[in-house]
Amino acid sequence: MPFLRCFISFQPVHACALVAAIALSSWPGFPVHAAGDGRSVIGQWKFTAALDGAEITSLDEREADQLVGHVFTVATDKVQFGSQVCLPPDFQEKRVEPRLYLREQAHASASRLGLPNPVSVVDLGCTVVFVKNPNRLVIFWKGWFFDARRLR
Repeated sequence: MPFLRCFISFQPVHACALVAAIALSSWPGFPVHAAGDGRSVIGQWKFTAALDGAEITSLDEREADQLVGHVFTVATDKVQFGSQVCLPPDFQEKRVEPRLYLREQAHASASRLGLPNPVSVVDLGCTVVFVKNPNRLVIFWKGWFFDARRLR
């Protein structure tokens, strides 16, 4: 049993290195960096375009296009889109590499979204938003990515 002999002959330093390597390999496959508070997305956002859909969506392209022009509201106590209201958001924000993050988390491509790299992703509880700049977001809703502009 050469494999067993390898583990038996490990010295404590080698065992620690092995444990560290295993622990590091369990981290997400995309770089994640801490970011700000995430509350910068509070406000009203108008959908301006249906950019792209994930592999699995609950809307077809026609239905997604019909949402353009509607207002998405992010408040401290709720997220609301039309008659749909989500529980209070947690505003957890992180900076990620968009291509890897979208492939792993949404089974989607970043190519049509025009996101900066890295991009800030804010978790709103029932969905996530990607911050393009202070007045533009990409909002993920029902499997579709929508371009949105802040309403004043």
